[in-house]
Amino acid sequence: MTASAEIGALPGKPLLALNSVRKSFGSNVVLDGIDFELRPGEIHALCGENGAGKSTCLGLLYGLHHPNSGRIERDGQVTRIESPSHAQTLGIGCVFQELSLAGALSVAENIYAGRAPSRAGIVQWGKLRQQARALLAEFDLDVDVSRPVDTLPISSRQVVEIAKALSLNSRVLLLDEPTSALAPDEVDALFKVLRKLTARGIGIVYVSHHMSEIFRIADRVTVLRDGRKISTLPTSETSQERVVAEMIGGAHPGEVARAEIARGEDVLHVEGLTHADDFEDVTFSVKAGEIVGLAGLMGARRSEIVRSIVGLRHGAVGTVRLHGRAVRFHSLRNAMRAGVGFVPEERKTEGLFLDQSLSDNLVSASLADHAAFGIMQARSIRDASRAAIVAFSIKASDIRERIGALSGGNQQKVMLAKWLKRAPDLLIVEEPTKGVDVGAKFQIHTELLRRASEGMAIIVVSSDFPELVSLCTRILVIHEGRIMGDVAAHDATEDTLLQMAAGLPQDATQSPPARLGASA
Repeated sequence: MTASAEIGALPGKPLLALNSVRKSFGSNVVLDGIDFELRPGEIHALCGENGAGKSTCLGLLYGLHHPNSGRIERDGQVTRIESPSHAQTLGIGCVFQELSLAGALSVAENIYAGRAPSRAGIVQWGKLRQQARALLAEFDLDVDVSRPVDTLPISSRQVVEIAKALSLNSRVLLLDEPTSALAPDEVDALFKVLRKLTARGIGIVYVSHHMSEIFRIADRVTVLRDGRKISTLPTSETSQERVVAEMIGGAHPGEVARAEIARGEDVLHVEGLTHADDFEDVTFSVKAGEIVGLAGLMGARRSEIVRSIVGLRHGAVGTVRLHGRAVRFHSLRNAMRAGVGFVPEERKTEGLFLDQSLSDNLVSASLADHAAFGIMQARSIRDASRAAIVAFSIKASDIRERIGALSGGNQQKVMLAKWLKRAPDLLIVEEPTKGVDVGAKFQIHTELLRRASEGMAIIVVSSDFPELVSLCTRILVIHEGRIMGDVAAHDATEDTLLQMAAGLPQDATQSPPARLGASA
């Protein structure tokens, strides 16, 4: 581990603190008198709905923003954090939800960007790779550190991003949804590393919408709502129900009712789908009105399978039938014309046009519906956008607001809304609630269930096993490109799903009596 053992924080003094901090962007007040402190050796969770001010707090602590009033203290001294590079010199590392890796560079080059070991101006490549391998070994991640980052699965990229922050010898680590792309075993590995860091006195600010994670790993939790602090308590003195109620200003919205067993005809049937080095003999079907989950651990090849189906990945052999007719899509556009929708995992790089407006994004998958004689109809776009904003409770000042300015949860709802507007016969969704709060998660699940009840066939690819159990009719468990089991969701348990995901066939698993419940 490269993190420094010499923390040097003053005893009893917070490593970092916000005191009566106020931050606004124009007339929009984002933080209003926030008090927050991080002590040495603690994990302090920061909770709130999308737009509550969590990311702005991280931005202030990392030098991305500066307060309009109030003060930031470091080791008890008033400090102005000028920029992210300045924050790093102060021992503050940050991993934001949207990754910032250079895809064409290797894993090792990304981790030690600008800090590669060198002699006489020449990079010592062997030493660089050795350091990177040692750091990643803390995560039990065995990858070729010479491999370009953009060839890695999303979950592996997330681990590389965290390792990069740790390589800076940080005294403070800011983590924004660090487990959003991680499977359960990877979360366990990450938590072990975080506890090693806190044992050395490193303080960690932990932002997550997963209540179960917060109550597993955090020492204290601060709740924000609409830019104000509601409470700060040790996790041992509060509860998930209380935190959620404080986040949303009322009772928990509840859990969605799982999809019933579908009675419709097969919308999708996949037979013997095989892609060299990726997946082999994948066979399954999805009926009208059914929600089928794809579960798996890192490297399971779930995304490669669905992307081959929709024409985003080429070279697979086998049979894909849509409504009984054999199809082979050469592009996503071909799949869309046949009645297939695809919501990708990475909204920033694949799902949205960040510099365009909310309304432009909402109609981007259904442009023909808003055109007459080749001319886009402003009124049609306006009406459709306003309807989607109401249906999904999207928080935005105006339909012309730039989508990149919205919170991650609102961006996620926009991305789903734009595909649902097409009303596809088959909808494939990767990580539908990645980085969204409990209220948004409930809305997204409710909408997917409603569409399934109307006959839409849906595939959900998720690393969140409880989400799959609460939402799906059936769960297909993938291990290294093979289907290890097809489990009815009401029979699913965490133990059996994890065993199959690790490579144990379904008929060899033994289910414990307790079922896996839905997480907030």
